[in-house]
Amino acid sequence: GIYQETELLCRMCGMKLAIDAGHGMSNRKVWVYDPGAVASTREGVVCEADVALKYALTLKQLCVDGGMKCFLTRTSSADDCPVGGRAGRAEKLKCTHFISLHLNAGPPAAHGIEVLYREKKDNILALRLHQNLVAVTCFRDRGIKERDDLAVLKFKRGPAVLIELGFISNKGDREYLMDRENRIAICEEILRTVATA
Repeated sequence: GIYQETELLCRMCGMKLAIDAGHGMSNRKVWVYDPGAVASTREGVVCEADVALKYALTLKQLCVDGGMKCFLTRTSSADDCPVGGRAGRAEKLKCTHFISLHLNAGPPAAHGIEVLYREKKDNILALRLHQNLVAVTCFRDRGIKERDDLAVLKFKRGPAVLIELGFISNKGDREYLMDRENRIAICEEILRTVATA
């Protein structure tokens, strides 16, 4: 109802979402572009970094449209963005939540979504995002996993998660994730989940 919509808008106004598109320029080595995982297709090479950036830009636009403040760790493939500084930059800009977007890679048959988190404070958001994204995509449920070795999950001001949206090495996952309408639906679900978690 109208009360729930007003309550949600008020909640979103108090949030600031850090959106991190995985990999990219200077990720691990200064001024060297890190494409992340890659897949060769008939149309050419598909890079994890490029797909993640498309998702990040879509999520940013949905935040703007919905009234939630946000910050992108990188906005293009040319941005100098060392992985070790991403969480710290988001903290300095007073972000309240941190989402890092990635694609997995493995044998061609491997497929599905998983969400990684670092600490207990991140567990609820990781679980809700995972459940909701599995429901939206109907991808294989690969579960949530605790990881304490990832720089982007060292964000301290609030919950932080890394979403492996699917497998770039799997034809079905890749084609689904590269579809514009599916990208919008996934990003809408990410934003809704963050706003209500």
